[in-house]
Amino acid sequence: MIIDAHVHIGELDSKSQHFGTAPRKFTADDVIQLMDKNHVDKAVSNCIGRMLDYDDFKEKNMIIADAISKHPTRITGFVRVNPWLEDCVEHMKQAIQEWGFKGLKLHPITESFQANDELVYPLMEEASRLKVPVQIHSHQPGSQPALIGDLADRFPDVTVIMAHMGMAMYKDAIFVARKCPNVVLETSAQPWTHRICRTVVDNIGVTRLVFGSDAPLHHQEIELKKVQMAGLSEEELRLVLGENMARIVGIQA
Repeated sequence: MIIDAHVHIGELDSKSQHFGTAPRKFTADDVIQLMDKNHVDKAVSNCIGRMLDYDDFKEKNMIIADAISKHPTRITGFVRVNPWLEDCVEHMKQAIQEWGFKGLKLHPITESFQANDELVYPLMEEASRLKVPVQIHSHQPGSQPALIGDLADRFPDVTVIMAHMGMAMYKDAIFVARKCPNVVLETSAQPWTHRICRTVVDNIGVTRLVFGSDAPLHHQEIELKKVQMAGLSEEELRLVLGENMARIVGIQA
């Protein structure tokens, strides 16, 4: 079983050039087609794009909810919220308790907050109560591994998935994960995945690494191939490519 821990569904801002040649719209059907092409069984999805004018992400999350409803055996959702808004915790609770979402996605850069800011404490407290993981974008100022580690240390019973495992700061990410047993590193968009997965597994253990692609912003086929070329054993690949994430979000293998 292969689970892609980081896929986006939705529509990008048509005015932004930041996303280059990435498709402006990526639907649930596009995800299924991509998964079938690359023999990926399940995808953990969150909404795409940047926050505009204090976006509450509610409409975008409903697109994910619809995808979960249409493809319950293939697509799982992580709810994305804007922590600046007063009702963000309630929206998170509704998405998880009523719409079938399995976790929370935070993006400190696009929502303009520090990863360890007290602003996100209520969301982390709710994640603890609901027993769901929190995926956090990592690598830029405001979302460095050290800040994510500080947050994870304050909420040790919440599984924190460090998306992109710090990119160029991957050594920092490995250090943080060694110190915080609730931190899991995720491979998406990491330039050196094929070189460093072995190092990650040897330093923090094979159960603390999960495969992600960041599709459609990055090519799922290439991101998958980088993990498959990383020198892991068949058993290690089985865990990293699927079973670890299945355990974290409670997906049936």
